[in-house]
Amino acid sequence: MKAYKHIIAAVDFTPSCLHALREAVRQASLNHAAITTVHVMEERLVEELKRALSTTEASIRAEWEAKLRKFVDSSGAGGTLVKTEVRVGHPFSELMDACKAADADLLVMGAKGSGAEASRVGAIAAKCIRNSPVDVLVVRHNAEPPFKQVLACVDFSDNASKAVSQALHLAANDKADLRCLFVYQSAIAMALDYGGFITPLPEANADHEALGHWQKELDQFIAPLAHGTGVPVKTVVAEQVNIRDAILQDVQQHGIDLVVLGTRGKSALRHLLIGTTAEKIIHHAPCSILAVKLDRGDGEEKPPSNS
Repeated sequence: MKAYKHIIAAVDFTPSCLHALREAVRQASLNHAAITTVHVMEERLVEELKRALSTTEASIRAEWEAKLRKFVDSSGAGGTLVKTEVRVGHPFSELMDACKAADADLLVMGAKGSGAEASRVGAIAAKCIRNSPVDVLVVRHNAEPPFKQVLACVDFSDNASKAVSQALHLAANDKADLRCLFVYQSAIAMALDYGGFITPLPEANADHEALGHWQKELDQFIAPLAHGTGVPVKTVVAEQVNIRDAILQDVQQHGIDLVVLGTRGKSALRHLLIGTTAEKIIHHAPCSILAVKLDRGDGEEKPPSNS
């Protein structure tokens, strides 16, 4: 388990970011971490304000810095030790630069900006999840700390190992229960998904044996990670063809309030995990999401540049 050392909280003054700010401050306190709130002003807005008010960019920055400080102080999050920073540029690029400059290891964001659909995360948050080199915690507006039920998604990759470790860390801090879920795509499940038109080749007992095999593999994968943490862990193997639906069903059925998942899995599944599985969970899970990234040097790709 690894404690976070420096947290960046993205602030756009929406109701959604207020919940994220409070959670960021809470995590900073639990991890004894530094925390910086960052608000990004787009260049077009700054230029319009300069013309309309006949003022300078420095004056505009100072004014918005004061607004950000007031927002933090009035948030009820206890932000006396929270640093504030106003940047000018593209929100995604500036947030990534802020993480790099602060050597941050966690970015906390609200689930949606002012233009996002009710059930989906905002475009900037989604882009940060895809491309950020640091972990990203997306906080839903209905999140009520502390976390009580945490779900970690497992595919036996190195990234899944780190995701489980971080899930254990958060669960230990909040005295939460942890479920570790692996979804087994059996031949029978695939046949049923196609309306029974595909005949499953293995016999039924073969799938039963496979479930037992994967349960054993999952237990062996989790045991050394959970050893000595004191966190109540339940390992679960679900048999279903659609990994995304299996995870979302587990979230609904067990009242999960935080899903922890790696956004990169085994090499053959890289595009699948970030392109579909993780993407759908991030957009449609009714709870907060922690997207865990591999440490640089552990095989993670360099994030693509902003375009």
